[in-house]
Amino acid sequence: MSVWTRGTWLSIKNAIAQFLTESLVLAIFGVIAGLVIALPAMRFLERLVPEAMGAAHLTVDWRVLAVLRCSLVAPQDELRDNGRVTTGARGHWFQHSLIIVETALAVVLLTCGGLLLQTFQHLRNADLGIRKERLLTFETPLFRYKDFDKRVAFVNAEIEKVREIPGVINAGSINLIPFTNFANATFYRLDGQPTSSFAGQVTLIRSVSRDYFAVVGAQLHERRFFSASDQRSDAPVAIVNEAFANRHFTGGSSLGRRFQFGDEGHWYTIVGVIKQIRESGVLDEEKPAAYRVNEQCDQLADMQAGIVVRMAVDPASIVPAVCRAIWSLDNNQPLARIQTMEEIVDRQLSTPSQSTALLNAFALLALLLASLGIYGVLSYAVAQRTNEIGIRMALGATSSQILLSFGRRGMTLTLTGLVLGLVFAAIVARLMSALLYGFRLEYVPTVVGVSLILLSVAALACFIPARRASRVDPVIALRNE
Repeated sequence: MSVWTRGTWLSIKNAIAQFLTESLVLAIFGVIAGLVIALPAMRFLERLVPEAMGAAHLTVDWRVLAVLRCSLVAPQDELRDNGRVTTGARGHWFQHSLIIVETALAVVLLTCGGLLLQTFQHLRNADLGIRKERLLTFETPLFRYKDFDKRVAFVNAEIEKVREIPGVINAGSINLIPFTNFANATFYRLDGQPTSSFAGQVTLIRSVSRDYFAVVGAQLHERRFFSASDQRSDAPVAIVNEAFANRHFTGGSSLGRRFQFGDEGHWYTIVGVIKQIRESGVLDEEKPAAYRVNEQCDQLADMQAGIVVRMAVDPASIVPAVCRAIWSLDNNQPLARIQTMEEIVDRQLSTPSQSTALLNAFALLALLLASLGIYGVLSYAVAQRTNEIGIRMALGATSSQILLSFGRRGMTLTLTGLVLGLVFAAIVARLMSALLYGFRLEYVPTVVGVSLILLSVAALACFIPARRASRVDPVIALRNE
């Protein structure tokens, strides 16, 4: 009896050693494969992190590799003959719950990613109020020119010099390049408006050359742009945007109406209305803006000029010639922020673009995990129920019935997760609505597209193990029994 017991324990110890060795080898290969995938994946995710969140450097936490996974199943249970051990009801509940949660998460992420992609495409195609193609910009500080007339003369000389460069169509100036500055605004009041009634009434102020609107491709809404007749005067003129005009003159024309910055100084007469230019930023809301010609800006003088140049060639090819033209006027004149308008716009849209790409990357990862989970659960069920399948087929069950039985099981989990995911996606979409830049989202097409993608992937994940179950040979299955 003692010899039999010693031999039995030796056999068990050998089996346990073999089982642990196989598990350790599989774990090592799994860790290596995970690291091979993780390292390039981290570099990819670093590039997707929005610039507004700062530079990100992802690293592997090597402490994770030291964590030992403890099995809750006794070794003797794993080594029982004929592979009869099956996962209990609690294990099935956990597996199924995990699949449902993964599927729901994939739905939420895919839906939100689709909505953000719509938003980004809307921003890319939005009317900015100007033509950004082949438009070079740079800034020239004017602090060395204390006198107002000298500042205006130098800016006009800059424009004329740049216009002489081959490949330049036209050039103009503005005190603040569009989409680069959120400031330079002040209070104003309309003629006849009580002094005490314009608190909180603010407009952006921009000082431009006469040809500026033609250079940037602004669109005229009413009457005219600035002309050569708009010289320095005690009765200056102004052009306002649609937001300014609609704030006060919805029922009539704003032309000929006068306004004043603060409660003293010149009264500006409105001679034109232009369509909206998003001066403060591509992502910023529309704000009232008033434009004055440079020669009439002595009341609120600016100490810098932004030069905009419309090109017939690639803007980058002409930058050295532009610098030489400015330095021919003043070789000590600094130039700053030389960039194209397209670069300015792309930089403003970089955060929405990176956020959309990052969210879609996680959405695809969630979809992959959900499909792998469904595939794994069904494959495990097929392996555990091979004998049962053989008995059912021996009793008359057809391959189609077996295929439908296992396929129905996987699709039930998918549909449950899909319904839960759509509910949460609708809630999240409503919470996101304030961040989606003020246009109507096509929610229904997005949801339909996400549902079709998820169901297609899940159907494929279900089909492979279900087909394998339907092709079980009952004779072989019963022989193993």
